[in-house]
Amino acid sequence: MNNRLTQLACRRLKLLNDIEAQRMDMADITRHLQKPLAVADVGFRAVRLIYNHPALVTGGVTALLTLRRNGFVGLVQHGWRLLLLYPSAIFLGLKYLSSATCAPRKERDTEV
Repeated sequence: MNNRLTQLACRRLKLLNDIEAQRMDMADITRHLQKPLAVADVGFRAVRLIYNHPALVTGGVTALLTLRRNGFVGLVQHGWRLLLLYPSAIFLGLKYLSSATCAPRKERDTEV
């Protein structure tokens, strides 16, 4: 019985040493992947922000398009022309703003 226990103890010690070596190898591998995974994480956060706040993104893009040439003074001087140039962006922004600010509709019960 003692011989069996010593064999199990030796086997356990060998396995623990193997586990430690594998942990060290894994730490080396993950050290090299830390920066690319951080960049991917930032990308996922950006996609999640765009998905959760489409009105904010649409408004920002519209603002960049309108302010790209003449700044705020140009926006005031040529505001009507900008409304004609970028109607799809403006109406898309209004669509998302109205859906974000209005309360959701309650579904009708068709069963009577």
